Amino acid sequence: MWSRLQCAGLCLAVAATALAAGSVRPAAAARISPWGFGSSTSFESFEGLTVGPDVGLQLGFEGVYLPGHGADYTFASGVTLTGPSIDVFPGDAFVHDFRSGQVPRNRWGTNGDVDGPEDVPFGDAYLAVFEAGSREAAIELRFATPQLRVGAFVAGDAGTTITLDVYGAGDVLLESATVAAVPVGLWGFSYLGIERIEGIVRVVFRGNDFGLDGLAFEAPILVPEPRTALLLALGLAALAAARARRP
Repeated sequence: MWSRLQCAGLCLAVAATALAAGSVRPAAAARISPWGFGSSTSFESFEGLTVGPDVGLQLGFEGVYLPGHGADYTFASGVTLTGPSIDVFPGDAFVHDFRSGQVPRNRWGTNGDVDGPEDVPFGDAYLAVFEAGSREAAIELRFATPQLRVGAFVAGDAGTTITLDVYGAGDVLLESATVAAVPVGLWGFSYLGIERIEGIVRVVFRGNDFGLDGLAFEAPILVPEPRTALLLALGLAALAAARARRP
């Protein structure tokens, strides 16, 4: 017959094993809003770039930066933009920053012009891409660890759409979501966000001529299953009782 102390030790061992393994318990996969993120969310507003070995400047344009000039570029938040970004035209991602100088306006047809920071949802800068004609451009971002939720505010050229594709391990496409490009004045209300419990490793924003800002990404939090928490509580209680009975 096992003693109470041995039973308590077994309960604690089982609970510790399950706790170490952990399990993710978010809701099912879904489109999410900016309010669907938790307190551990990371944000990227694409500000603070300076010209250097890893950041180029579009020839003839102040305030138009090319992050990852010829290679991938990791922003301060830890998200990586896959490169190379060598020239805005066509198809390379760029950061439009209004901090200084004569920054050119970005014209999205009848959807309006991005003339200054007052047109940008967050701060002074945003990430954008342009492809001539009706061809599709893309912004690809990778994460160092799988993410549970990813999203950003998006706006772009009139009459076009913007799509978010999210990929999991093995580069498997998990889900896609599409919105119509909204006017500049509605940028702060147009959100593309997706949650996937499998873990999002890579995302691709696709469209013709568009920008994104306020990128948010949230890693899953490992929590014990309810059964694990119960075992842990029972083990601690049994251990306390066994110690109380010891002479």
